Amino acid sequence: MPYVEYDEVEAICSDCGRAFRSEEALAEHRAEAHGGTGPTPPKAVAVTVACSVCHQKFTSTAALVRHNARAHTG
Repeated sequence: MPYVEYDEVEAICSDCGRAFRSEEALAEHRAEAHGGTGPTPPKAVAVTVACSVCHQKFTSTAALVRHNARAHTG
């Protein structure tokens, strides 16, 4: 997944915390990764924390912890 700059973030997935450059990209992600279920996240959510390994940004520390457990532990 390409790195998304803070000022390029348009929407964030409410299920997994991934940041997207457009609402369309988020909709495609939700359909593929989450079956298109769940609430539509608010537009232009402020990003608050970033992963120190891959620099992906998240809206909560819980999302960051979940990301680290899934992406950076082996």
